[in-house]
Amino acid sequence: MKASFKKLTLLVFHRQRQQITEMLQDIGVLHIEFNKDFHSDDLEVLEQEKNKLIKTIEIIEAHEGKSAAKTDSDTIQVNCAITNVLNLKHRMEATILERESLLRDKLQRIPWDDFDLSKIERLRAHGIKVKLCVANKKEYEAYDFGDLIHRVVQISSNQVYFVVIGKSEKPIPFESVKVPKRTLSELIEAEEQLLNENETIQQELASYAACLPNLKARLNSIENQLTFAMAQGSYHEHQKGSILSLTGWFPSETEPDLIQYLKTEQLSYAIEAPKPENDVPVKLKNDRYSKLFEPITNIFELPNYYEWDPTPLIAVFYPIMFAYCLGDAGYGLVFFVAALVGWFGFLKHARRMALLGMVLGLMTTVMGLVKSGSIFGIPTNSEQWELFQMLGKYVLIPDDRDFMFNAFNVALMIGVVQIFLGIFVSIYNKLRYDHYTKAISQIGKLLIVTGLIWIFLADMQEIAALQHFGMLRNILLIGGILLVLFFHDMSQSLPARAASGLLPLFFIFTGVLGDVLSYVRLFALGVASSVLGLVVNQIGMQIMENSWWGLIIGVVFLLFGHTLNFCIAVLGSFVHPLRLTFVEFYNNAQFKGGGKAYQPFKKQPVEP
Repeated sequence: MKASFKKLTLLVFHRQRQQITEMLQDIGVLHIEFNKDFHSDDLEVLEQEKNKLIKTIEIIEAHEGKSAAKTDSDTIQVNCAITNVLNLKHRMEATILERESLLRDKLQRIPWDDFDLSKIERLRAHGIKVKLCVANKKEYEAYDFGDLIHRVVQISSNQVYFVVIGKSEKPIPFESVKVPKRTLSELIEAEEQLLNENETIQQELASYAACLPNLKARLNSIENQLTFAMAQGSYHEHQKGSILSLTGWFPSETEPDLIQYLKTEQLSYAIEAPKPENDVPVKLKNDRYSKLFEPITNIFELPNYYEWDPTPLIAVFYPIMFAYCLGDAGYGLVFFVAALVGWFGFLKHARRMALLGMVLGLMTTVMGLVKSGSIFGIPTNSEQWELFQMLGKYVLIPDDRDFMFNAFNVALMIGVVQIFLGIFVSIYNKLRYDHYTKAISQIGKLLIVTGLIWIFLADMQEIAALQHFGMLRNILLIGGILLVLFFHDMSQSLPARAASGLLPLFFIFTGVLGDVLSYVRLFALGVASSVLGLVVNQIGMQIMENSWWGLIIGVVFLLFGHTLNFCIAVLGSFVHPLRLTFVEFYNNAQFKGGGKAYQPFKKQPVEP
């Protein structure tokens, strides 16, 4: 669901600009249409300071907790903290670059160890030619150096590192190498010094953690000034600048309070309902359960103001598809426990995400029992595990091919239901936000899909109850084809529509098959995770049969195998339902997206 909005236009005298802008910032409900072309020197200065603050906060938070010592936030100013932190970061980056250079020198120096290059420099100073070379061992031993002096420095694997000395520049068929002047010991010592310096810098950065509240308060203050300046520059001038107008959007539910405030201030204003050409902000307004799934909606795009919010349907289908993919009651329980731990620990500042994880975990636990019955890869119908056999009676979706509602067919049914709902959503959007004539072709698509599903169930699945209404399904199919042919594009003439309607029909017939079959991935991923869990159990049990040390290795293998399988399965269970939602469902719902989030012009708290 989405909140409804109305458009507010204010008329003010130019001398009231400052006062009215401050008033609107205090009210904090108006989404102002900022003038993106507005620029000023003050604005650029504020942007630069904001960027420095953001970077400083990110640096400190990245190193927070690496030092017991804390800088006293009362004894250091915010500007000094910014300068010091950015300088420390610059020093740390310089040490990292220098260490990378040292590592390259170290790799080049390792074969030559602590070979002293100063002796070679003294020989060269007296006109003697010296080369440092590397060659294949067989080639080195087979080559005749003649009057050249050659000494092996080190033999590594099949490579020979050696020095060639002579009075003349006699060509030899070996690669000449450049060796860093510093010895290997000196390079190692320099690297240790850099590591120590880097550690010291990180501890210094961590010591500024006490300044974070003041820095964040300063950031909020800068953002208040920025938005205030942008609002100041978003007024439109009339009557040679003596009268100004400002446009913004506000939630309809706040209208009574806003009007009362405007009348109290004796301001001239106009309130209008949104028009199709307006770029209206979007504020999602869902119940507590559906609100958990708004981050999933935001992964793709917000719906625009003139289409239905798909979040309530995502809240129904996403946990089902996630659970269907993960498909193991044991893994679901682990996922729930991890989310529960996150509620009190690493997700305590994002508890809505932790609650979403708990919902997905519980749904997976239930699905793991009712679909095929699997607990950490152990089937509930296994005769070897009497502990789980009592749970076998809860299996409602078995893998039995002869059973109508088996795991494969139910995956397809989920797809069919979601596709149907997607088409219904597209019809609703056309009727609610567009024109009824635009919905006729979508109604035709609905009839076609219904007819095709009916034919499939009656003829291929041989469902007797559906075989007695052959005429009705044919009427649905033919009627749907005619509606798509003659109403898919009302801007064309009737003959042109009939001719060009063949392409939409082709996409409907082929698209339905492809969309429905895409949901097979739900079944495939669920089977894959269950089978891998079963294989891990079998291998682990075989290892544990050997001896006491085999028992230890087997337990380690079981933990490692199930952890790896769990991580892979969770990743697939997260990604593939998203793909089915954003491709199959959104495509059938004709989702447009492109909505911009509602961002009211208001003050951010500036108290640390």
